[in-house]
Amino acid sequence: MSGSTLDEAAVERAAAGLRLRLPRGPHRGRVGEVRANSVGSSMELHDFRLYHPGDDVRHLDWNAVARTGELVLRVRQEEVSPRVEVVLDASKSMSVSEQKAARAKELALWACVLAQRAGLEVALVSAGERGEKATGAATRAALRGLRLEGRTSFDEALRRAPPLLPCGLRVVVSDLLFETTAAPLVERLARGAAGLAVVQVLDAEDLEPAGGSGARLVDAESSEFLERILTPAVLADYQERLEAHQKMWREAAQRVRAELVTVSAEVDTPSLAHGPLAALTEAA
Repeated sequence: MSGSTLDEAAVERAAAGLRLRLPRGPHRGRVGEVRANSVGSSMELHDFRLYHPGDDVRHLDWNAVARTGELVLRVRQEEVSPRVEVVLDASKSMSVSEQKAARAKELALWACVLAQRAGLEVALVSAGERGEKATGAATRAALRGLRLEGRTSFDEALRRAPPLLPCGLRVVVSDLLFETTAAPLVERLARGAAGLAVVQVLDAEDLEPAGGSGARLVDAESSEFLERILTPAVLADYQERLEAHQKMWREAAQRVRAELVTVSAEVDTPSLAHGPLAALTEAA
């Protein structure tokens, strides 16, 4: 299942007449994040970032230094990079079904296509068994051959993946179904980006598992399984845990003003683009 079919024609239909909605307001967060209005050459004061060796010390903001104890530079508008960075969870949990794997790859490609059509630089970072990065036109070929087979969670795999770079918009595609504390991870994903969009792709069974006897519950990363009878009580407990899990992610996203959209893998990509994902786009 990890080598699922990528329906590129569906992606093209989903991208027709649309462009990514790039952030226009300030992205509030920790020092080191950038603000997004529009990318240009204006020398208007934009935001702040930490000092790096070789930076011009004349741009140090001594008031910020006094407040934070860190060497903080004033960042100008032209330092914001017109880049879109797409981060794809390539763990095995993303390929528990052909539909889920295909939809995740299609949505990652959809974001890349929209960025390229807008003339923006685009980078694809996959966090799986091997962290990989592709840029520009190579993103399409990378997604064609990508196998979603990582045996560790997205959170862990991201630490081994190529580093995330400053960008105008970062789009993350994952099921978010792994044990972690959401807030630190979302803050890490938001760091260095003017805007963050998280697309959560779930199977129908993730959203609402069917009951019955002899059900096999499988840990997608470890392949360990447990035979359970999915009684109404077990299903009710699952739904309660899922709701708490989703609430944790929503609150973490709100803290950094990220857009979090949950989609069903059973819905085709063009329908998702003109449905729940419409919040991420506008008419071209």
